[in-house]
Amino acid sequence: MHTRSIALATLALATLSTSVHAASVTFGNQEGGLIPWSSDIPIREFRSAVGQTAIENCAWYNLVAYITGVVPGYGNYISLTCWFPPGYDPVKAGGSFRSH
Repeated sequence: MHTRSIALATLALATLSTSVHAASVTFGNQEGGLIPWSSDIPIREFRSAVGQTAIENCAWYNLVAYITGVVPGYGNYISLTCWFPPGYDPVKAGGSFRSH
């Protein structure tokens, strides 16, 4: 039983050490957001996670995400903005900018 626990702990540690940390929005609203910069940016999976995080943040408001800036370095951020999709007309869609 003890050997099995050690084997499972070793497997879990190996999995955690090789996995890419998920990106998360530190600050985000309908205008855009900030994602903390990470040294994992050169890794394709992390860049994909950053893009997916930006898309999810803006999709919450039915908008499209655009990455506007990446400043490398510890403590810096990846910035994004949210815009209406190209060709979208809120009047034709029956939407309103005011809440009732």
